[in-house]
Parts: sequence; C-alpha cells; structure tokens
Amino acid sequence: MKNIKATSENLSVYNNMLAKADKLTDEKLRDEALAEAEKYKNGFDWSDVIFYEDGKAGVKNVLGKILVPAKFDKIAFTYCYFVKNMPYIVINHGNFGMVKSDGSGEMLAPCEYHEIAPLIYYGCFIVMADDYWGLINSNGRIVAPVEHDDIQILEDQFAVFRKDDKKGLYAFENDVYVSPEYDDIKHDDIDEPIKFIRDGKTFYIDTEGNVYDDAEYSEHLLLGVQSDPV
Repeated sequence: MKNIKATSENLSVYNNMLAKADKLTDEKLRDEALAEAEKYKNGFDWSDVIFYEDGKAGVKNVLGKILVPAKFDKIAFTYCYFVKNMPYIVINHGNFGMVKSDGSGEMLAPCEYHEIAPLIYYGCFIVMADDYWGLINSNGRIVAPVEHDDIQILEDQFAVFRKDDKKGLYAFENDVYVSPEYDDIKHDDIDEPIKFIRDGKTFYIDTEGNVYDDAEYSEHLLLGVQSDPV
C-alpha cells in the first residue's frame, strides 16, 4: 500500500482524522486517534515528483502542484508533501544551486556550488565550492562564509568549523556565527557555557555574538550539550 501515490481525497481523510483527534479531551483517546491518523498517512506515498519539459527537470507535489518549474538539468532529490517551504537543490551545468519551492522559480543560491546538502531539522544547507565549506539558510542567506577547510555538524545544534587549524562555530537556534579564530572549542559540558580557547585564555560568547572573558558578565551565553557528530 505504501507504493500507492496519495491523492487529494487521502489528504482530506487524513486532515479530518487530525481534526477529530484534536477535539478529544481525553489524552489517551487523543493519542490513539493521532496514532491512527499517522498510520493512515504512512500507508501512502507522499513524495514530490520530478517531471520534465523540453528536456529540463522540475518538481510537482503529489497533488500535481508545480513547486519548481522545469528549467534545470537535474533535481538533486525530492521532499514529501509535508515538508513545507524548504528550497529545492537543483543542478545546472554540473553545479548546485537552490530554488524556492513556491513555483516561482526564484533562485535563492545560484548554481555555482560543487555540493549542497540539506540540514532539514536546522533549516540550513551545507555548501561547498573549491573544497571550502560554509552554510546557507533556507532563505538563501549565507550564515557561515564558504571559506572553511572542514565542517562538523553536532547534535546539539552547532556546526564547528576549521580553518588554518583554528576553530569557529555556528549556533543554528541563535543564528550566531563565530569566526574560526580559536585554538579549541569545548562544547561538551552539559548546560555549561561553551569555552572558546585562544592563546591559553578562555572566552565566552552570548546568544547575540558578544565576546566576554568572564562567564559572569552575561546570563545568555551559548551553552554546550554533550553530543556526537551527526
């Protein structure tokens, strides 16, 4: 049944199941009703569909609405109906770019990158050009310049960069970029301020990007969470 493409009727049934579940006041019954709705939804294929016109590729959602007009050499991959407002990664002349998924065809990032990979949970994209790495958000804004030698994504919602043996950081939730000018970054102390080490001295950075040499100077420092790379 999973291979059956979803229809507008299936969507209507699913939405009605959610609406009925939402009206239930008993928590157990509501959870059961939501589980049934999810089971029904998972019985169908909601994947977006690549289509072609005059040899160019575009994307439609499962109900036939055009998300990306057919004017690209390739579409890197597809989302599903329930992933909303995420740009599509497209390829022209072997280079990667990003386009809005609203059918307008508006480019958010030109096709000039050698690689783009989505971080859907964080609403960002890893980009690479000429072996240098950076980050672009879902609006196409460069939040970490494409100039780093390496990037590591951590479960605690941070990206750690390396450049010329120095480390920097980007905090997804706070939209704070810390340039790679530190010898080390200690982020594994749970709920403790992240320590930025440079020339043997420890610095702290708050959720607005301000730098302090004493953790007592701000109540809104970036905090670490023990994690492994993803």
